Amino acid sequence: MILEDLRLQGGLILLVGLGGGLLPLLTSWSDRRLHNALALSTGIFLGAVFLHMLPALPAAGSATTEHRTLLWSFVLIGVLAVYFLESLVFRTHDHDDLHRHRAVSYASMAGLSIHALTTGVGLAAASAAEVAAPVFFAIIAHKAFESFSLMSVFELAKMPRKQMMVLLIAFSCFTPLGLLAGNLLFASLGSTGLALALALAAGTFLFVCLSELLPEVFHHKEDSLMKITLLLAGIGVMAAIHGLEA
Repeated sequence: MILEDLRLQGGLILLVGLGGGLLPLLTSWSDRRLHNALALSTGIFLGAVFLHMLPALPAAGSATTEHRTLLWSFVLIGVLAVYFLESLVFRTHDHDDLHRHRAVSYASMAGLSIHALTTGVGLAAASAAEVAAPVFFAIIAHKAFESFSLMSVFELAKMPRKQMMVLLIAFSCFTPLGLLAGNLLFASLGSTGLALALALAAGTFLFVCLSELLPEVFHHKEDSLMKITLLLAGIGVMAAIHGLEA
């Protein structure tokens, strides 16, 4: 019965993730409209980093000073990894903005996927009904926004639609996989391994949000008030979800 419930929850999470990611692909988006949507996505990413991922680090591992230092070291590794990926691997002299957008999109995919996987594992660990229910609804509440944000970034990078669909399906599967294989992942990685993965994802998000997405959103001055409003709305959405999870 528990397995059936987990399969039902995983299926619902998968459908919500696919639905949210399809929204940016249903219509043709102008560059101006896409940058406005990116403002909302950036607010969601910032909220995920500062309200969900970074605050979870102290509780993710042991209380020793050495372990906390190791966790923050992995945050730093995540920041540097994305910088080197962008500057040394993807950046070229031709169509520099396009290559930078693609580097950001792949980094966002990696960070969100790790976050989605650990979220699914966390839901699997919440075995008591009174604990599992609010966690499940919190995941449902932000899964669509995460998928929408990710596909908006890929759209900005002018990724081929077929490739975007493959990546969307892959991303949407991570939380259900984490949910259904939670116990196995806990046994193989342990709490320390999951905490380090979360720290790495947080560092990835931190760089992407502050060094790439925010400058891209405000690269052009038109609709500045609208962009600020959408940015704050995205942060507000994640703050509301944080309150629901609490």
